[in-house]
Order: sequence, then C-alpha cells, then structure tokens
Amino acid sequence: MSLTRRQFLRAGAITCASAAALAAVGAADPASASEQGRKLASLSDPAPVAEGTYGALVSSMAVMSDTHVDDDAQDYDNNFENALGDVVQNWDAVDSIVLNGDLTNNGYQYQYDILEQRAQAAGLSFPESFTCVMGNHEQMGDGTHARESVESLQANFLERTNASSIYYDRYVGGTHVIALGPDEYVSPADAITTDTFKLSASQLSWLSGLLDEDQAAGVPSFVFVHEPLKYTVTDSYPGGWGYENSLEDDDDLRSVIFAHTGAILFSGHTHSYPDVVTRGSGNLFVGTGSVAYAYAKGETYYTDDGSYDSFGWLVRHHERAVEFCMCDFLKHEWVQGSHYVCLLAQP
Repeated sequence: MSLTRRQFLRAGAITCASAAALAAVGAADPASASEQGRKLASLSDPAPVAEGTYGALVSSMAVMSDTHVDDDAQDYDNNFENALGDVVQNWDAVDSIVLNGDLTNNGYQYQYDILEQRAQAAGLSFPESFTCVMGNHEQMGDGTHARESVESLQANFLERTNASSIYYDRYVGGTHVIALGPDEYVSPADAITTDTFKLSASQLSWLSGLLDEDQAAGVPSFVFVHEPLKYTVTDSYPGGWGYENSLEDDDDLRSVIFAHTGAILFSGHTHSYPDVVTRGSGNLFVGTGSVAYAYAKGETYYTDDGSYDSFGWLVRHHERAVEFCMCDFLKHEWVQGSHYVCLLAQP
C-alpha cells in the first residue's frame, strides 16, 4: 500500500483511576467496586472474563471503525470481511457490531453495496446486525465538500444504514448507545480544521439532555463519534494528525462530555493503536483503531513505519463493570496488555 494512497484516505458517574497507576493489577477482584465510583484496571489475561464475573451481562458489542470499503481497495475490503468472520466464528454472540465511522471511502452507493456483500459473506445482514456512525469519509465524495454533494452523501448514509438521523440513540441489549454525526454543514472556506466535521448546537443540547437522564439514573452512556476530542486518545495531542484533523466544535463537545462523568466516548479517525484512557474528571475515552489499516503500537500517521494491523474491541457491559478486550483481527487473537475493566459504582 503506497503512502500516496494512505495520504488520500486521511483527506452512572465514572470515576476511573489512571490506567498507568493500575497497570500492575493482575486480575480484577469482582467484588471490589470502589465506594467512590469506578476503577479502571488492566487484566493480565487478554481473553474475556467468564460471564457472571461482574454480575449479569447487560450487553455485548463488537466495536470497530475505519473500514474504508471501496472497489479499488481489496485489502481493506478483505480486512473488513476477515474482522467480521472473526467476530462471527470465534467470539461469543454480540448484540450489535458498531462501525464507528468511515465505513466507506467516499460515501457512494456502490461502496455500501460492497459493505453489504462483505457482511453477507461473513454470515451477517447489513444493516440489521450493525450500529452505524457517520464518519468524515461518508461525506467525502470527490473531496470538494460542496453542500449539494454532502447532502446527497448524507442521504446515502441514512438510506443504507437505516439510521433515523445523522445523530441518534438506541439501546443495544440494555445499554444506551448514542451515535453522533456531522449534521451542520461547514464549507471548506469556513472550516477551522481540514475535515468540515461539525456537530450542531441542537445536537449538543440533545446529547446533554440524554446524558443528564443517564447520569440521574446512575447508568453509563456509550457515546460514539468518529473524530476524537483533542487531548484524549493517542494522536489527539498537539503535533499529532488527529489533533490537526479534529472536530470543528471540539470545545463544545468537550464541555458536554466532561460535565457527565458517566459518558464513555468512543472515537476512531486516527487509525492509531487502540487505547482506553481517563481524562478530565474521570471520563473514559476509547480509541477504536482501524480495521482497514491500523498503525503499529507506538506509530502514528507522522511516524508510520509501514507495518499495518487490523484491530477492534469487544466491549461488554456487565452489571458491575464495563469490559474492553482488544482483538487483533489479522492474528485472530486477543491482545496481551489490552484488556481493561472499569468497575461501576454500586447504589
């Protein structure tokens, strides 16, 4: 895969302790939920815990992003089908497969056809087996970002994914899942960043209301947005590609998320090695990596060493914890050192 091609493709309350401080934890004590809130622990065994370890299973979902299916990207298409095959054949059943943006390379109808065909080849139905989040490439088109083109491509997304809106919420199992998307048009001439990816004030108000309700009920909210907040996951810091190619309204979304410590924010876009971190007053942030091509651990867009992987997460919401198990789809194995449990505060 050439560098030129890759550059084109870039066109309840949670109180979690530092992952680094808890990295030495060999296994989580299922009965040790903190009275102050939730603790993030790194587990030594990369495989999912036995069901019942943290109480009843509320939901189970596969989380992946940046599949970039296209008719001239057979390696990406093959990686997507391979990842789906892994989930179907090697994992316990999941309630949904969340695609956290950049499902397609340009948002064209024929690319959704390929996505549907690859899902069917893995024994899945599209979009019924999936929860789809809109990414910047779903409105990429020919790259001009003209209003008429963006609106047409957004209509493709709504038609092919059965999403009720560019942003929406639903329950996956018993877990509240909130999908955000770029519902406010920004012309390239007016864009602050390079991606013209903006959430409207009405969307942010809607999000805040949903998070208020979940926080009052003492339950976590799984929030998905394609582009990361700055200063959260890998490559979202100054000098990083993800920092320079971020949300138009980063500060506005940050204010909403940080006001609700029960929100767990999942983001893709950077293709960086997946991670789970805490920021702010204890919010949890999850980098979802990439299925099409992910950078090796320690590498980013600007330090790319030419070795590419394909990663995703098994995310399980237990009665007393949220669990994250990272999967290497090329090796068909759970990744050592990337199994985390965030214990939930109990009433």
